[in-house]
Amino acid sequence: MASTPHDGSGTVVTFPGFTGTVTGLTYNQSEIATGSGDAINLGHLGQTTGEKILTMQRPLKGSGSNDTGKTVSMEFIGTGILSGGSSGTLVITGGVSINAAATVVSSSLTLAVNEPIKGTAEFRVA
Repeated sequence: MASTPHDGSGTVVTFPGFTGTVTGLTYNQSEIATGSGDAINLGHLGQTTGEKILTMQRPLKGSGSNDTGKTVSMEFIGTGILSGGSSGTLVITGGVSINAAATVVSSSLTLAVNEPIKGTAEFRVA
């Protein structure tokens, strides 16, 4: 019989407006390609094989350049749903340590018969 792993590190998550018991946590760090988000692709269906795709600089400042590549996804038991776009300080201690500004990217709540109310939330970490 396989044993079930448990996080014995006493991990605690706090974020303004969040109340719940965290049951799963994923911390993701992905590479950010510098400069790749600064141009707009002007390719079109009339182009032929081997033809170069034209690009232009983004007309607005800051678009595509404030992503750190760090996200936190969590699963929890509780009744509170976090508003998308809300920001605050995300603090995680225990198995992983984070103390940084974060923004809620998405949040959902699931209600089902004979199940506790469960939710998920994803944060973009500064």
